[in-house]
Amino acid sequence: MSSVDKKTIQEYWTKNVPYLDLVCKKFTPDDKEFYLEADAYRYKYDAYIPPLIDSFAKKSSSILEVGCGMGADSRYIARKGSSITSLDLSYDNVHFSLKGMEVLGLKGKGVNADAENLPFKDNSFDTVYSFGVLHHTPDTQKAINEVYRVLKPNGEAVIMLYHKGYAYYALLLLHGYKKIFGFYNQDRLMSKYDSTPLSRLYSKDEIKKIFRNFKELKIEITAFGGTKAHPVLKHVHSVLEKSKFLMNRFGSFIIIKGKK
Repeated sequence: MSSVDKKTIQEYWTKNVPYLDLVCKKFTPDDKEFYLEADAYRYKYDAYIPPLIDSFAKKSSSILEVGCGMGADSRYIARKGSSITSLDLSYDNVHFSLKGMEVLGLKGKGVNADAENLPFKDNSFDTVYSFGVLHHTPDTQKAINEVYRVLKPNGEAVIMLYHKGYAYYALLLLHGYKKIFGFYNQDRLMSKYDSTPLSRLYSKDEIKKIFRNFKELKIEITAFGGTKAHPVLKHVHSVLEKSKFLMNRFGSFIIIKGKK
């Protein structure tokens, strides 16, 4: 558990909504193009996200997205005919998600709430989905326990967390001495690198422990596609894509699926 308070995290993600600065240069939040452009940025490099959503988003299924951001994935889920509830710690992010639904003629609900204290009854959803969010909350284990609680029996969790991949080893190589001498712990090192109040990395063994209540646990390692636009990291990404062994060892994202 981290000492970083949730108000700091909430304020950060309200001010630093992914892709917001890109689309605001061209459109306003009242424009359809504002959301279409944001969604296009979302999937430009991480093309594996739509197929991942396709694996669980079915017509009439009830889905909760924890950490909706601007709502790109929630909108994609809504287009599949699922009943989607978009939840975020930032009120503004929930507003973007719902406004996007409205101007694009989609249906969905929005909730401004804390992932560690979900405001839903037990056994409420067929699927709980969260991509790249719960490693930013102070008590990730509590958040995962909440995911388990609100899932229906045999319901599925689909969660992405940061993996102890190449970023972890690069941090150890460049800044490991700071950890050794007590200047930084691992969370603070990663948060500084990620430029967030709190970011964590997890190994496969740590994931298995966090998700120990789930059955049929499946783990897949991939890498952040945005590195393809980086002059150096694009070569790292290319190498990882060509080797499943290296991807499993050094990939930056760990996608977890588990059933209640």
